[in-house]
Amino acid sequence: MEKQQLIEIGQRLRQRRQELGLTREKMSELADIGSGYYGQLEIGTSQMSIDTLIKLSHSMHLPMEYIIFGTGYELGDSSAIIDLLQHCSPRELALAEDVLKLFLMKNN
Repeated sequence: MEKQQLIEIGQRLRQRRQELGLTREKMSELADIGSGYYGQLEIGTSQMSIDTLIKLSHSMHLPMEYIIFGTGYELGDSSAIIDLLQHCSPRELALAEDVLKLFLMKNN
């Protein structure tokens, strides 16, 4: 993989981490990888294994295609939210709906 590709992957990882409001340490913890290694991925100095790609995809709620190529996902894409909701129990769905309603009322 070329250096520029690694840098672009790192930029996408950093952007998503920041969207989620997470530190590098918290993101690496959620993905179950070392924080130093995650930092290297963000700055484009390391390549990742398939296992790491899968971990990051799941923990960041991003398609692997987007992480690698920058396609298959757009900012503001609600598919990550839908994916999260599909894994919720009926009780969790009801709570999520209540939280979303409160959030939208507060911001209007």
